[in-house]
Amino acid sequence: MVECGVYTALVTPFIDGELSHECLGKLIDFQIESAVAGIIVCGTTGEAPTLSQGEYEDILHYAVERAAVRTKIFAGVGSFDTKQALNKTKLAHKLGLDGMLAVTPYYNKPTQIGLVEYFRRIADATDKPVILYSVPSRCAIEIAVDTVKTLASECKNIRAIKEATDSCARVDALREAVPADFAIFSGNDSMTIPFMSLGASGVVSVASNLLPREMSATVEHARRGDFAKALGEYRKIYPLVNKLFIETNPLPIKYLLHKRGFIKSSECRSPLGRLCEKSIAELNKLA
Repeated sequence: MVECGVYTALVTPFIDGELSHECLGKLIDFQIESAVAGIIVCGTTGEAPTLSQGEYEDILHYAVERAAVRTKIFAGVGSFDTKQALNKTKLAHKLGLDGMLAVTPYYNKPTQIGLVEYFRRIADATDKPVILYSVPSRCAIEIAVDTVKTLASECKNIRAIKEATDSCARVDALREAVPADFAIFSGNDSMTIPFMSLGASGVVSVASNLLPREMSATVEHARRGDFAKALGEYRKIYPLVNKLFIETNPLPIKYLLHKRGFIKSSECRSPLGRLCEKSIAELNKLA
């Protein structure tokens, strides 16, 4: 079972192209002090496709050691290549991660039959919980509701999905298709409350890199069914959340983390690029 709540999709801090352990440690400590349900490293927000094998292993090992069982640490293990995804899964399992976040293969557009095989093999490579990650805006396909139903039924450790769409109808269909203890997480901060009103369990959040307590308060009120209070909390942070995707994630969140002193550089790895001056001006209003 994957616990309800806020899971922070953590950025990967770089200085002059190199991983900054000092900044990564500061980010992890801040999340733990803010009592999030868990942290996800080496995901999309963590610029996983640009990490070398050595860097990937370094981040996983460091995160587990730094967290020291104070919170759950999940690793992004997905790939466009099943062999790579399995190697990442086995490594994360060996290093003591608490679970895996497995994104839909990107670029090569597998069939739903291919997706079942891919996710089943990842689940078979570990006994830790696996969270499916459906993000059609980046992967060109989504994990069909029937595919999720099949995987939830056949793989005992596939226990959740990160749903990075804006479709309430799809979340409603997922909730009807999977067991009650199968968790659905919003993959977009802005859809947290709508999705939770339909039975979602929380959010895998970009905004919680900066606002973990505020996102947690929003989710906790929603979990209790007090959506008026949840909306009240969310409205306090909406101006920032609304700007986090002004350009490609994680460019805006890294800029704000840098401006507020959490990391020493806002750099993202090529080919992501950098913020335009107009976006910087907009974000400076929030910094």
